[in-house]
Amino acid sequence: MSKKRPTVSVVIPTFKQTHLMRTAVQSLFTQDLPHDDYEAVVVDSSPDDANQRVVEELATSAPFSLRCLRKKPEGPGPSRNLGAAATTGEFIAFMDSDCAATPGWLRAGAAAFANGIGIVQGRTLPDPAGKPSNHTWYLRVEQETPYYETANVFYRREAFEQSGGFPGDLHPTKDKHMGGEDVVAAWNTIRKGWKTRFCAEALVYHAIIPLPFHRLFFIKHNFVVPWLVGMFPELRRFMYARYFLNRAQALVTLLVAAAMLGVSVHWGFWLLALPYALARFWEPATTMGGLLRPVRLFAHLTRDLLTFAILTAGSIRYRCVLL
Repeated sequence: MSKKRPTVSVVIPTFKQTHLMRTAVQSLFTQDLPHDDYEAVVVDSSPDDANQRVVEELATSAPFSLRCLRKKPEGPGPSRNLGAAATTGEFIAFMDSDCAATPGWLRAGAAAFANGIGIVQGRTLPDPAGKPSNHTWYLRVEQETPYYETANVFYRREAFEQSGGFPGDLHPTKDKHMGGEDVVAAWNTIRKGWKTRFCAEALVYHAIIPLPFHRLFFIKHNFVVPWLVGMFPELRRFMYARYFLNRAQALVTLLVAAAMLGVSVHWGFWLLALPYALARFWEPATTMGGLLRPVRLFAHLTRDLLTFAILTAGSIRYRCVLL
């Protein structure tokens, strides 16, 4: 008798972060699908075999098929491609190694597919056991986004294969990759005519990760956003006034223009900096309110100017203006 084909194949790319990866895999043990209805593959590109050993240990008690594949580091995209190719489920559930699935994740995600739907994006919230702060990073997705983050997304296998999969990363051996590969796969799928859907019940929790000080201000993945917009002009409708990453970046662009004109033409142009200063000063504060607002304004200004510089560099590199 032939083995039953699973409905869902889970693919988890991983690079180092062994303790988080263990939690991610263990969260699959309590899924409320029949255990022969899903399988999981961890694709590891770490410099050592620590992750492989953990997966092999967990596989001895896993109630579902669990394997680990090893490959050279190219970023999470090619790891996901390898994992998808090594599995057989009708649907492919992608989850990152710093996430943990809730028990109904796979059931809800698979049930959300209907005729013509190629992608189902799930809900991602910060780990409720953690402590978010201004010095931590986590992903929050509570509605469908144009980025289709692969921390929590499902593909119909046919749609995924038509998309061409995920590209490699610019920084494949860094602990924090550049990103953008999830956007490429999703929009290539959409361009093939597949529809998308958001499923709030397909919930995963994202680990709350402490940030090094420099990463509070230097958000390097913004460098590839102009590349993505150049490749998929459809993304412009999700940008602020089509040419800015968000409202804050539109205002900081005005501030930069104010500084340049105020110095080179007339001091009165410095008044153009007021909209940025007022917006950042008076926006709701969860920290550094009251007398500390000026300090918070300086912190925002530092990060916003660095983001402006990164976006400008990306715009020049990829010949697509997004500030």
